[in-house]
Amino acid sequence: MTYRVFTVSTSTWKDVVEVKPKTTPWGRKLGEGSGYSSDFVLSDPDIAATVGKLEPESRALIVDYDGVIMYCGLITDDDYDHDTQTLKIDHEDLMWMLMELRLIAQDRTSSMPSWKQTYSGLVYDTIIKRVVQLATTGAGRDVPMVYEADYAGGRSRTYNGYNADSALDAIEEIMNLENGPDVDFRPRWNAARDGVEFILRTGFMNPDGNMIEVNFSADQSPGQRLKRKRSGQERATQVIAIGEGSGVDMKVRSAGSSGAFALERAEQSKNIKDGTQLSEFAQGELSTRGSLVTQYSCDIDMSSPAIKTFWDLQPGTTLRWYVSGDPAITTGWRESTIIEFSGDLESDFVHIEMQ
Repeated sequence: MTYRVFTVSTSTWKDVVEVKPKTTPWGRKLGEGSGYSSDFVLSDPDIAATVGKLEPESRALIVDYDGVIMYCGLITDDDYDHDTQTLKIDHEDLMWMLMELRLIAQDRTSSMPSWKQTYSGLVYDTIIKRVVQLATTGAGRDVPMVYEADYAGGRSRTYNGYNADSALDAIEEIMNLENGPDVDFRPRWNAARDGVEFILRTGFMNPDGNMIEVNFSADQSPGQRLKRKRSGQERATQVIAIGEGSGVDMKVRSAGSSGAFALERAEQSKNIKDGTQLSEFAQGELSTRGSLVTQYSCDIDMSSPAIKTFWDLQPGTTLRWYVSGDPAITTGWRESTIIEFSGDLESDFVHIEMQ
């Protein structure tokens, strides 16, 4: 099992070319993107021959491990050093970057402020699907996507052109609701394996019950460097949610919890003008801020049987893990959700963040 690195055209999503970086860190997160840098030594003629396939914006970088795409990032910048003949390229998780840079208003003319789109009678997952469809359809905007089916429900959202919302704005607002769906864009090779496509995943991230199991206290454990971090920086005992409007016409709802030590936050969602939806938004913010955030991290040997197939390693996969005899972490088995994983061509380990 080995790494291979490719670039692909962002206009056709094909024209796959293998490249040979000196270093390439990579990673994927649940519900957000991340960025990395890769170095190419152009004094090697074979590597220099592919420099035209490393152009910012027109190409994306793909990291493949054992035939599975682990990461696809849009090349955003390059920095060339003449003395060392080294080209450094910066790249960011492609789909999350596009969601930030694609407006969902279909009108780009002076009539944009009057554009309006309402989705109703759907579940939030399908509303997110509609938003992504708006962001990835049209001239210069097409991205090969794979979607789940539509699902009916009691949810609705209205988007107005005058807000100039990005797709990311709309997605994050729904993700942050209490019980709001998680979102992930999974890159994969297309059926012909001559290009890349992206799967929109929403809701429960581990429907197949995929699980990685590690005993950190076992001899020759595949897991190393287990760490725990707790944070209260985002804590709140009271959340004031502000919706659409201004001045005395502004919609306001709040959610609170008991506690002698008051921590208050105001959060805004300019697309919500319904009181019930705004209360749901406030409760969602409170639920994520109502307690300390406890996060564990570890490194797992990629060649070990703990990771059966790399298709199963994705944001949302369950990591079942055991530790004993530790002074800070109580003895026993736990199940945590993988929220981020990352690696590097120079390492045999994958780094995992879990909650």
